[in-house]
Amino acid sequence: QTELPRTGPERQLLQKDEPTSAGSFDGTWIYVNRDTRFALWVRTKNGVPQVKLKYQSLASPEAFESDWDGKAIYYMAGNPVTFELKLGECTVDRIVGKWSWVLTVGDSMRRETADIVIYRTVYGRTLLMDFVNYDKTITSNGKNKIMQAPVVWNWTKISNRELLWDELPF
Repeated sequence: QTELPRTGPERQLLQKDEPTSAGSFDGTWIYVNRDTRFALWVRTKNGVPQVKLKYQSLASPEAFESDWDGKAIYYMAGNPVTFELKLGECTVDRIVGKWSWVLTVGDSMRRETADIVIYRTVYGRTLLMDFVNYDKTITSNGKNKIMQAPVVWNWTKISNRELLWDELPF
């Protein structure tokens, strides 16, 4: 359990499932909420995990697909956006890395950064992505709005194979 920052007198807790060694990372995973769709493909090459991520916003015309190094460069309304999920030292039961997602429009910017810890939960068919030290900064008119909060996503394994985006049950 992680205590969330207080916005008032109430207390908020975030509960995370315990890691399991059941299952494997390799395959296709999805994370969906009311505004976004994500697919995460994981494969092991020469004993080292590789990830590829695809994002589709349901609230704006933003979308991208990274390469197997977790990098993507795309354009949003003619402005460059960079995304990177750079992996660090990983084990068969834990993937770690750094998340960076930056959009720059003139003097304005949206920047998301976090240390990522990924592990399987429940029966190995659920994946927990913990955004440690999550920081989202919006810069507008020379002023920064900073959001720092615990962020955790629970992904569902769809297949042990690398499915195509069109085959996913969105």
